Amino acid sequence: MVITINNCSEDIPASDRDRIFDRFHRADPARTRKVEGIGLGLSLAQEIAKAHRGTLKLGSVVLGQTTFVLTLPVS
Repeated sequence: MVITINNCSEDIPASDRDRIFDRFHRADPARTRKVEGIGLGLSLAQEIAKAHRGTLKLGSVVLGQTTFVLTLPVS
């Protein structure tokens, strides 16, 4: 089963795309503690997918839109 998730968002810089699933990685260095989150969401989502023998990967990145692809075994 393949699920594609499209998210309207700010563009992910090419230099950060390899690290977005790293624990505690926050791509925007301008973020402060006033902004919620500590950089675990995508890491946890990827680990959950792996626990179910699947994958979560960054798909296409188009201006103003990011795509993630979740693949899970059917049975």
